Amino acid sequence: MNPVRVGSVRWDITNDCNLKCLHCYTVENPGPDLDYSKVLQIIRKLLSLGLQEINFSGREPTMRSDLPDIIKWCSVNKIRVNVTTNGTFLNREGFDSLLQSGLNMLIFSLDGVSDITHDRIRGEGNFNKTTKNILTCLNYIRENQITTKIGVSCTLQKVNVHEGPSMMNLCQFFGIHFLSIIPVSFCGSATNVKEMLYLSPEEILSCWNKICEVYKMMKEDFRLFLGTSPMETKFLNAKYNIDLPVIHTTCSAGNTLYIDPHGKALPCYMLPSMANEMSVLEKYLCYWDVLTEPADHAFSTFEPFISYAHSVSKMNNSGCADCPDIGICKGCPLIALSDPDIIYRCQLAQKKLALIKLDLKQSTVPTIKDDISWELKGNVLQLSLNNDDYSSNKEFELDPVAKSIWLKLHSQSTIGKINKSLENEWSNLPIKRVHKNLIDFVEYFWKEGLLNLQGGNG
Repeated sequence: MNPVRVGSVRWDITNDCNLKCLHCYTVENPGPDLDYSKVLQIIRKLLSLGLQEINFSGREPTMRSDLPDIIKWCSVNKIRVNVTTNGTFLNREGFDSLLQSGLNMLIFSLDGVSDITHDRIRGEGNFNKTTKNILTCLNYIRENQITTKIGVSCTLQKVNVHEGPSMMNLCQFFGIHFLSIIPVSFCGSATNVKEMLYLSPEEILSCWNKICEVYKMMKEDFRLFLGTSPMETKFLNAKYNIDLPVIHTTCSAGNTLYIDPHGKALPCYMLPSMANEMSVLEKYLCYWDVLTEPADHAFSTFEPFISYAHSVSKMNNSGCADCPDIGICKGCPLIALSDPDIIYRCQLAQKKLALIKLDLKQSTVPTIKDDISWELKGNVLQLSLNNDDYSSNKEFELDPVAKSIWLKLHSQSTIGKINKSLENEWSNLPIKRVHKNLIDFVEYFWKEGLLNLQGGNG
């Protein structure tokens, strides 16, 4: 089986950019961009390898005048396209043309709620340009009933951390469909100003708490994505009763592809910038020329990095060996190597999660979430979560009492009724033990994000 499947592509479609942002991760890649015909030639080739989605980034993709034409071609051929933009280069007519092309998502980079903050990161005058164009696009979508989703991406750093919660309010006020807030990665230009941008794990977790405090009060159709570790996400979901995605498999090497402005491909978009920081990665900068080389060449070229990346993902980092998710957690190995803080944040959140206790009432009704599908094979519970934003799979081995509890969750019964039923079914066990098994079971699977609790839970 080939180690690479090209379901989605992140493509730096141009080397041009009109800004110089403090935290830009891109590596200078001089030379002319591919022309329109060669871009289509690459897309056709990738279609034969299963391509379904392209994410056009930049440096600044809207500086390509033929971008709407490329997107139209993709839309006709059933390829989803997302574009990430700083939102400052195009005028209203340019954005109208982009939205008419069949675009799936348009994501604006916005790093603050004020010109003082955003422009300090991205340059003077850019906050007003970007926010004006966000509103222009949202109004155009509403007026013309276009299905394109408008999102905002914010890079969290010391310069803007104080505005994290306010980003939520600004985006909801605008009517944004989703907001993504990701801590800065120290590669590219960010390494030159690390002292200016760096946030400690405690500062990041504090910011997550403040953001989630706001998010729990917001309307359901506003989606939030945070650059959290899995345990951070579980902790925040449990503490604030929200539903952030718990993503264990952020390492996509072997399933996605990165393409540079000249049509050269790698299995990971972070690899060029990270290799500049860590010499151990330089040997994996082996490119596949999509235009001239057969697909088999890609598979053989990428295999060493994919094997390396997945082995690093599974390494027992200090403190991770006892984590219940060690078997399925495959975080980004490049970030883990360059930023051990994320592992510390995960472990810190795990300790905080353990301290959260449910005050379940007899009237509480625990139910399996609607987006969960499951199958019991003997005592092994296989779960799959699938929605529009993400998917995950996990297995649990259940003892006989736990298996019985799981099967009762479909009855829409209260904790009190389930407890009575268990007492009758397991009359050979002490009543207190049966009751504790039920409480522990519900608390555990609720923290895993698999259960809803309706009415009476503390």
